[in-house]
Amino acid sequence: MTDFRTVVALVCEATDDESARRIIAALIEWNGPDAPAVPAPRQDDIRAALNETRQLLRAELCERAEAGDTLVEPKDFTAWVEDHGLSRPWLQGEFKRLTESGFLQRDAHGTYTITHTHRHPA
Repeated sequence: MTDFRTVVALVCEATDDESARRIIAALIEWNGPDAPAVPAPRQDDIRAALNETRQLLRAELCERAEAGDTLVEPKDFTAWVEDHGLSRPWLQGEFKRLTESGFLQRDAHGTYTITHTHRHPA
């Protein structure tokens, strides 16, 4: 049975396709019936994290608007998304949600105007 330290050592040494195959094989073996149970995140925790992330995005948009930068595109948030461990599809979904709520207004393909800020809530 492969132990956790072996898996970590393989990951640290990985430099090519053969290494990747060894890592995958070790993980499959390690994830056997004797593998330690990893609890799934609770739905409440997921919801709280999602709401917090949405508030952070909204705060970022508000800061930009209050600084006079009311015209935005999702590509303007590439670094922000990466910094927060999010994906571009998640951001696009949030822009759609914020547009439907009236917080953003879609102007042209991929261009949005921030219509509300902290001072002027939606």
